[in-house]
Parts: sequence; structure tokens; C-alpha cells
Amino acid sequence: MEVGGVFALSTTRELAVADRIAKMVPAAELVRFSNSGTEAVMAALRLARAHTGREQYLLVEGGYHGLFDAAMWMANVEDWKPGSNDDPEMVPYGKGIPPTVKQLAHLVPMNDMQRLEDMFKRHGDKLAAMLIEPIQGNCCAIMARVEYVQLARRLCDQYGVMLIIDEVKSGFRVGKGGIQGLMGVVPDITTFAKAVGNGYPIALVAGREEVMRSFRYGGASHGGTYTAHSVSLAAAEECLRILDETPALETLAGHGKSLMAGISRILDARGIVHSYTGHPSMFGLFFDAVPPDNYRAWKTSDYTFYDTMAGYLHDLGIIVEPDSREPWFMCEAHGLDASCLSDTLAAVERAVDLTVEELAETK
Repeated sequence: MEVGGVFALSTTRELAVADRIAKMVPAAELVRFSNSGTEAVMAALRLARAHTGREQYLLVEGGYHGLFDAAMWMANVEDWKPGSNDDPEMVPYGKGIPPTVKQLAHLVPMNDMQRLEDMFKRHGDKLAAMLIEPIQGNCCAIMARVEYVQLARRLCDQYGVMLIIDEVKSGFRVGKGGIQGLMGVVPDITTFAKAVGNGYPIALVAGREEVMRSFRYGGASHGGTYTAHSVSLAAAEECLRILDETPALETLAGHGKSLMAGISRILDARGIVHSYTGHPSMFGLFFDAVPPDNYRAWKTSDYTFYDTMAGYLHDLGIIVEPDSREPWFMCEAHGLDASCLSDTLAAVERAVDLTVEELAETK
């Protein structure tokens, strides 16, 4: 902070952080910095269009890629009949999204191999990119099956489509190389944010050198006054060093496993059926024997118990998302403090009992 934040020129710390990322993530042959996850995904889609010369793109239902017009499309499950042969209508998140943008976007359900193949057969030669969160950070941590992501990789290769893996939420949280590293799938373009700088505003778009070189004069434009801000880069440099060189991620995942085991003991003792989705470092709690594997399955399920319990958890000092769309996020500090686990589980037990009482009264 003493030397300033914005210089309008590159700094050596940019290279240090990019080198660390390239070491940790095989897909990150070249790296460019942004300020937020939204900006990084916007740049990634623009890059894919510039590289392929195409305009259309494919989204996965339940995925979240930031607040910009191209990404703000969802499946209208409320007005959809489960079991029908028709797909839910694709609708914008809210007002202000031009309907003309819809002509470029397509949606597929997660983990449906046949629907994915059919989509590429119909539109593959017009697609610039497929965007996917293998762990859906805004949808209960629903996780793509490895074979689904592998199929996406093969289809993208077959049709000349850029595979963009969005790791804004999962990146540097579930593993040093992100969820793509755990799945063994290398995207053409990848995005990271949030955990890169441990809360400081920084994001990045990275990918194959051949693709990333499309960011150039006369090619895809990218930049911004505050990109690669020196304070955020300093935070990223130290945060990534810790994640790369210490057991921080193992500590975090271990805490998640202990927390899930403790919650299960509480629920099992009361005969409450439940399951988990996602990864121990960002898991979703689901009150059914089998967790959902796509957005439609979650949206048409009953999540009353979770939503009610979340309110009680807030009152007891445990801050979780007040609905079941968001995973349980933790940090290494939770795993380093033994009292954190016991205090959390004590609150969960009380919240579960209060929820049981409330729902029994409303029947």
C-alpha cells in the first residue's frame, strides 16, 4: 500500500502471481487479471467469441456466471411440468435483460449426457463456448459427474467450441488446481476469483496460450483501470503461496468432513433423512436420501426444512445462506480452532430441534 495501487503499467508482482497460478493450474498457460468474477467471465466469453468467430454459447441450468446480460438466463422450472418432454422455458433473472440476447444463449440440464449430445448436434457448429461450473456455487453445490465434464470436453473438441470452466467459487478452494484438477479435465479457458486473494478484489481469466493470444490489438479487448491492482496482487501472492505450500486446503477439507459427520450424527439420531452434495470444502445439505444432480431436481424438491433451520442458525450465530441454494463455505481458520466445530454443531443441534418443533406445529 505504501508504493501505491495503480500504475497503468505492468509490475513484477503480476508475473509472480501468474507464475504461481500457471504452476498450480495446468490449463493456465497464460493469465490476465480482472477485478471480479463477473468481469473475468465476461472476458472469457468475449475471448471465446474472438477466437472462434462465433456468437452463440451454451449454459448449464443452475450455473451462475455473474451479473451481466449474457449470463443472466435460467430455466423457468416453476411453470414447467416435471416428466414432460419439453424443456423449461429460458427466462432472464430479472428485468433489464434485452430479449434479443436470448437468441444467442442455450441451456442444458446438468448431468444429462444425451441432452448434451443432442444440443451439440443441433447447435455445435454455431457455439463459441460452453460455460460450466462443475460444482454449482449458487445451486446447493450440485456437482457434475466426471464423465459429464469429460463428454463436454470431447464435444467441444469435436465442434471447435471453447470449453470455459468457471471456478470463481470452487477455484483454489477445493484443490490447488481447482475442481478441474480433481476431475482431470483441462478447459480452453478458465476463470478464478474470490479465493485467489482471500477477499481482496481480484479475479483472473486464463487458458491455452493459443487462445489467450486472441487478447491483442485487433483481437479481443481486455483491461480496466483497477485490474492487477498492487494491493490485491500482494494479497493474491501470499494467499496462493499459503494454499500451494502449506496444508491449508487439507485443513479446510478436514473441517468440512468433520462438520458433515457431526451434522449427520445429529440428524440420524432424530431419524431425519438427509444427504450431501459437492465437496467437503463447499458442500450442500439436502433433506432427502439422494441429493439432486441437476437444477430441476433441486428446484422441484421440498427444501422447507433447510430454509427454516437456516433462520434459527442465524439467531444462534451461525451464518449460512438463508436458502439451500448456497453451499456451506468455510475457511482454514475454522479447522484450526477446535471450538469452532463444537460450537457450530451445538448450534446445529438446537436449530434442528427448533425446526422440528415449528414444522410440527404448522402441520
